[in-house]
Amino acid sequence: MTGRMAPRELPRSVDDLAIDPEWEITRNLTNRQWITAERRLGSQGRRWVIGMTPIRDDVVAAILWADDAVAEHTRGTETMMCATVHGWVTKLRADAPPPRRFREA
Repeated sequence: MTGRMAPRELPRSVDDLAIDPEWEITRNLTNRQWITAERRLGSQGRRWVIGMTPIRDDVVAAILWADDAVAEHTRGTETMMCATVHGWVTKLRADAPPPRRFREA
C-alpha cells in the first residue's frame, strides 16, 4: 500500500482508516495495538462522532453518536466495522439523511 487507498477501496483495518488524518487512533504504548479509533464530523446541523474499540480478539464495536446520543451501535469483525464506519462517514459527508431515529418529524 502506498499510503493512499484507491477511491473505491473499502478500509479493511484501523490502519487503513488511519491513512485519513481525520481519524484519531489511540494505541497501546507497549505493543502499538490500537485501543480506540475516533472521527468527528459536522453534518445536518449536528455534531457526529464515530468511535470504534476492540471488545475481544475477533470483535470490534462501532458507535455513531449524534450530539451526545447514540444513533447507531453495531459489532463485528474489524474488517466489517471499518466498512460500516466508512459508510457512515460517506453518508454524513454527502449530507444523506441521518438514521431514522434522528430525523425530524
